[in-house]
Amino acid sequence: MSTRIDLALTLIPSIPQRGWGVVSELSRQYRLSRTTLYKLLNTALAALHQALAPREPGRPPVATSLVVDKALIERTIAVLPMVLPTVRGIQDGLDLILGVHRSVGYISQTLRQAGEKAAAHNAQEVPTQPVLAEADETFQGRQPCLTVIDGRSFLILNLTPAEARDGTTWGLTFLDLQARGVQFLDLATDGGSGLLAGVDAAQLAVPLRPDLFHLLQEAHRISRHLEQIAYRAIETADHARRALQEAQAPQRRRGRPLKVKVPLAQAEAEEAQAVNQCFLWTWLMGEVRQALEPITPTGCVTTTAHVRTTLETAIELLMDLNQPTITAFAQTLRKHLTQLIAPLAWLEQQLAPWRSGLDTATEAFVVWAAQHRSHLAIEQDIPPHLQAVVRACADALALFHRSSSLVESLHSWLRPHWQAHRGMHQWLSPLLQLSWNHHEFERGKRAGDSPLRRAGVEEAPSLRDILDHLFGPQPSAQPA
Repeated sequence: MSTRIDLALTLIPSIPQRGWGVVSELSRQYRLSRTTLYKLLNTALAALHQALAPREPGRPPVATSLVVDKALIERTIAVLPMVLPTVRGIQDGLDLILGVHRSVGYISQTLRQAGEKAAAHNAQEVPTQPVLAEADETFQGRQPCLTVIDGRSFLILNLTPAEARDGTTWGLTFLDLQARGVQFLDLATDGGSGLLAGVDAAQLAVPLRPDLFHLLQEAHRISRHLEQIAYRAIETADHARRALQEAQAPQRRRGRPLKVKVPLAQAEAEEAQAVNQCFLWTWLMGEVRQALEPITPTGCVTTTAHVRTTLETAIELLMDLNQPTITAFAQTLRKHLTQLIAPLAWLEQQLAPWRSGLDTATEAFVVWAAQHRSHLAIEQDIPPHLQAVVRACADALALFHRSSSLVESLHSWLRPHWQAHRGMHQWLSPLLQLSWNHHEFERGKRAGDSPLRRAGVEEAPSLRDILDHLFGPQPSAQPA
């Protein structure tokens, strides 16, 4: 190569500068034909023209395109399970998948900026219809966070960590939601002191619904406890029976005799008491749960008077069981009796004008049609004189709300993310809220819809589109 470069540099000057006979002399000296030397000259001149041609000013652009082929897809699938959803994991994923190295500081700064963009976008997402709000406090370490969602659309309205959980902090949160345009129809909470203080501080004049989810969760724990007591009593009684049979047998078996903890009569009495107590508790809780349903087993709308009578009777029977945990639960049930009946009283009041004059069979048909409204064509399938009644019943049932079970389900989705990142970073919650509100449900009655579309936001973009909008290449301003 060095020889070819020297020959090209010698031949580049024109004839007056390089002199006559240079090509012939080089051909004789290097034993090359004149044609080969002229081809070498033309190649050198073409290379110089290409290297010295005018180009765009500044540094050459860095290639930003990525070829997504089968090999890259398989590599991504293999690498993603090996990296953790942390800053270090993101760094390793960029290196192993894309072959790009970025510092921890660069990644942290990018996440902070992404969180700010996501938070600004989340603040603009306001449901067009009043929300059936569910609010609950959650913690990661000692840092509190107030989660507020719409129980109708499953839209996250607030997911911002705070420094304290007092009435002032949560009151400002509710005021901020109202300032953004969120309209509350009611609010279901678990009755936390800080949360209720925030509602009072914000003067949120909406009905407060007691959280039926936590009440049923406590009842489930008591059921498991009573079942364990009953099974232990059954085991003890069975052991005492086998010991008695062994003692009365004409020939004792080999080995040590069975030891009896309590006499057989006492064990059988404790067994009968534990089993009866468990059965009575299960039956009474079934009656309580059925009484709190808005629809009776016959398909009609329940009445407040019947619900109150059933619950008061069940509370008295629970107290008669004389078991500490059951007694405490019955007292809690009695304390919140009025709040538990309030949603049923609201439903009865809303449907009272429409139910007047309907017999039991007709009312059951109306309720059934309202529950299956999405599968019916009211104008064709319902008699004309009942169409308005069915619509009113369906609208009232759609607004019946009394539990924060959806916000608890959301916390179960959020918890692994917070634990992986060891806290609620300021950039993490906005990104999670953005992802949840724009993702499409895959199963159930919400399949194919995103929370935003179910909240009434028309033409809500998909998660892919909103990511392209927020984090895609931004047009640069060119000077005039």
